[in-house]
Amino acid sequence: MKKIFCPKCDTAIPLSREHLSKLIAQGEERISLVCPQCAHQLNLRLRLPQGQTKVAKQSRPDRPSVGHLVVLENVFGYKQLFPLFLGDNHIGRRNRDTQTDIPVITADPSMDRHHACIRVTEGKTGRLRYALSDDDSRVGTFVGGRILEPREWCYLEPGDVITLGATSIIFSDEPLSEDLALE
Repeated sequence: MKKIFCPKCDTAIPLSREHLSKLIAQGEERISLVCPQCAHQLNLRLRLPQGQTKVAKQSRPDRPSVGHLVVLENVFGYKQLFPLFLGDNHIGRRNRDTQTDIPVITADPSMDRHHACIRVTEGKTGRLRYALSDDDSRVGTFVGGRILEPREWCYLEPGDVITLGATSIIFSDEPLSEDLALE
């Protein structure tokens, strides 16, 4: 299940995976939706699988995913998947007025809009290193139940549980595949 957010009122509009697959199979490149809350019409371009069209590839350079985060479902939000890229990946609560690399959709009031940062770097041996730091949040950032000190960077291992407020996130160093991204 994908959710598209209305740019006018920020209402979530659900779109099933089956519906998206059907549109892609028909060769559709665009979809038109109407927001049920404010009746705003959304005209969207679908991102088609590789090799099916050249339009999306030429208009935007793609960066390969080098890992991903799994936001666990709780009373404040549903399960979400986010890719990680080389460089800084800023994590925070999604808000219309705030831009962040990993916008977690949650009603958790204890998660800040700019809560933490994961820095992905390539070591001297070519191995990727993942480091997490708190971004001066109100409640702090926890890794495996241990709170990070201010300006402390903690190296992550696959399977580490990161806690931001009441939201738990599982870190993986595996790239995010297209099949997982559509769920």
